[in-house]
Amino acid sequence: MAGGARDGGEDGNTTTATTKVPSPLVGMFRYADRADAALMAVGTVAAVANGMSEPLMTVVFSSVIECFGTGDDATVLHRVSKKKEIP
Repeated sequence: MAGGARDGGEDGNTTTATTKVPSPLVGMFRYADRADAALMAVGTVAAVANGMSEPLMTVVFSSVIECFGTGDDATVLHRVSKKKEIP
């Protein structure tokens, strides 16, 4: 091959691949403005609410199931509708 710079040819010069260094976490937010910060805050709150929904539904569902397991059939509907607050 002519020019041999890439393959370590006759002049001995070789090109090296540049390695990409990952940027620090703070560097990703260098150009964020107030609107971006507000959107990230809203996203964080929404993610926390989404993560809490399944455990809270487990507590509510267990409370409703507990009503079915105790007492007679005549009062089950009354006790289920009464379970509006979490114990």
